[in-house]
Amino acid sequence: MEVWLFIIGYLINFAASCLLLYKIWRHKSIYGLSGDTQYCFLFATLARCFWSFDTRLVETWLAHFELLCSTVVACLLSYSVWRYWHTTTKQAPPYLRLLFAVPLAALLAFFFHPGRQWFTIQSLVAFTMYVEAVALLPQLFLMRNMIEVSEREGVNGPRIEPLTSHYVGLLVISRAVRIAFWIQLYIQGEHFVSLILADVLHSLFSADYFIMWIRKLRNGGALVYRL
Repeated sequence: MEVWLFIIGYLINFAASCLLLYKIWRHKSIYGLSGDTQYCFLFATLARCFWSFDTRLVETWLAHFELLCSTVVACLLSYSVWRYWHTTTKQAPPYLRLLFAVPLAALLAFFFHPGRQWFTIQSLVAFTMYVEAVALLPQLFLMRNMIEVSEREGVNGPRIEPLTSHYVGLLVISRAVRIAFWIQLYIQGEHFVSLILADVLHSLFSADYFIMWIRKLRNGGALVYRL
């Protein structure tokens, strides 16, 4: 059962990525989107291509299908970001961007990963989790700072485009499902504390946004991401 929770989490992530890809291709723009977020997710997905075959996931056909689809979509999103880079002007600060996040995740994965050896395939598992934990931060930063469009429309706070809001909301849900997966493993005696912490931090980073997104779904209207 716990393996299926892991796969379901990534299937939700895949659905979110498809939604974002549709948005980019429809509008021919990445305005309001963080390229660093997409490149971080690409690194995480490529790492999964190596370690997934050394886990219990290899026994499940759906895991292979999900990984293939997620890899293709991650590559397409990264290509779309590169192609439409000229359509965006804002970027996250350097400490949230790709060139800081990926080396930091690699360093953490080297020291904090399941097992006692210095480097194993579990280091790549940890790298994936750590990159994914920080990947959403550049996107959240941009959404908090899209002030100019909101001011022109008379909105008190950054207004988030609907498809972008659903994309981020689905990502948060996917991590919540994976936390349930880690809890199941913990109950069974497999204590991957650092990996659990990575997903918990991801959820905490985006908790305020998720609450606003749920309110938007319940009440309708635009999502205004106030500080």
